[in-house]
Amino acid sequence: MHYRSIYRGVVRMALAADPAFATFTVLSAWAQNIDEKTLPVLAVATPSEAKDLPAHGESNRDTQLVVVAKIKGADELEDDLDDLSDLIERAVITALHTDQRQCELRNTSVQIDGGGESRVGTLTMTFSVQAWLIEPLTD
Repeated sequence: MHYRSIYRGVVRMALAADPAFATFTVLSAWAQNIDEKTLPVLAVATPSEAKDLPAHGESNRDTQLVVVAKIKGADELEDDLDDLSDLIERAVITALHTDQRQCELRNTSVQIDGGGESRVGTLTMTFSVQAWLIEPLTD
């Protein structure tokens, strides 16, 4: 199994195991539009990676891991997303950080769409997962 698949799987399992996310559907990824009836949802993706070859036989990989949470809410929607961001940050870093791998939160963004009763908030958190790997990659 590819190491990025492992990153995504470990994070999905950590989020699914947290009681705070018991009502969430955990997706691998999604198109832009999610039906409101499906909410709340979480998705995990690894959309990009930088690679450096500082020494023969090994590489430094800096993988971008993104967690997106989408929820319905009312007046306190931004506060709810802020609370979720703390839980997600803790879960992701705890799940991925090891002696061989660093994991840090790099960016958090919040978007609120709609008004009144149909407000939907999207929380996007981007993490950097840095690891030294043997080259060429082997199973």
